[in-house]
Amino acid sequence: MLIYPAMWWHNVEALDPFNVMINYWWNATPRFVDSPMTTLLHAILSLRDRPEAEKAAWKTLFDYYVFGDGARAGAHLPEHARGVLSPLDDTMARRLRADLLQRLNR
Repeated sequence: MLIYPAMWWHNVEALDPFNVMINYWWNATPRFVDSPMTTLLHAILSLRDRPEAEKAAWKTLFDYYVFGDGARAGAHLPEHARGVLSPLDDTMARRLRADLLQRLNR
C-alpha cells in the first residue's frame, strides 16, 4: 500500500502482465465543497486568456477572497449582509452552485 498526501503527483509503472491498482480518495472536506478541479477548469475558461494586467487584478482578488482569511473578507459587513462572504455551509453551497449554473448556461 502506498499513501500519497493530496496534491502529490505520482507515476505508476506496471512491471508484470497482471497488475491491480485501487485508488481511494479520502478527504476530510465537507461534501458540499466542490472539487478544486471545477475551479481550475472554470479559471482556464474565464481567466487564462485575459490581458496580463487584468489577470494580475484577479489574482489579487483571489488572494484576498479565496486564499486569505475567510472571516476577514466579510468582517466589515453585518452578519445578515455577508452573502457569499458568510461561512460556507450546505445551503450557501447550493445557492452558489445555482448562481454558477445560471451564469454558465447563458
